[in-house]
Amino acid sequence: MAKTVIYILEENFVDFVTEKIVGKMKELLREKEKIFVVLAGGNTPIPVYEKLGESNLPWEKIHFFLSDERYVPLLSEHSNFRNIEESFFKRIDIPKSNIHFVETSLPIEKACKRYEEEIKRITFRFDMSILGMGPDGHVASIFDLETGRKNKWVVPVPAQGNPNVPRITMTFTPLNTSQYVFFIIRGSEKRRRLVDILNGKKFPASFVKGQLKTVWFLNAS
Repeated sequence: MAKTVIYILEENFVDFVTEKIVGKMKELLREKEKIFVVLAGGNTPIPVYEKLGESNLPWEKIHFFLSDERYVPLLSEHSNFRNIEESFFKRIDIPKSNIHFVETSLPIEKACKRYEEEIKRITFRFDMSILGMGPDGHVASIFDLETGRKNKWVVPVPAQGNPNVPRITMTFTPLNTSQYVFFIIRGSEKRRRLVDILNGKKFPASFVKGQLKTVWFLNAS
């Protein structure tokens, strides 16, 4: 049976989260030749990515995918890919072919189709998803349940969120293939939303769960 674990941390948040992620990656790599990992965009996970970039892992055996992307040029300061590349990918020795991102230079529907095809060409399930949650309970760029339940792996999202731009997101279907889901949560509004979820209220983040384990890392300070 899948388990849910909650860590409430007052200090050493980034070190603790990174240690857990690295430990799970090493465990998975003892069992598998390659692993497939989803990364969230946004600001919250950036310090974890920076710390993860200091780790000694066989990066050539790990494929990374973005859970979602803002429909902006890849060089934009709002691009999830750019921010993850600066904080993480440039710090590690990883083949470019192991980094999978959305081609935002394409028309949005074509960009969705190409990204979905690329994912399915490489894997039909993920070993780990490192995700965040918005104060409104959204996950990736799934702001409403209808978007998450669409019968595709990757879909366009009308302009919303911060920044208020169109987006491209994985749906619940691919995210829920993940063996392990790690949510990284910081801030009082997000903490209140997690309490709502634990009390049974339904938000998009409620519908993403690891096949084996879902872990919520919560900064209490």
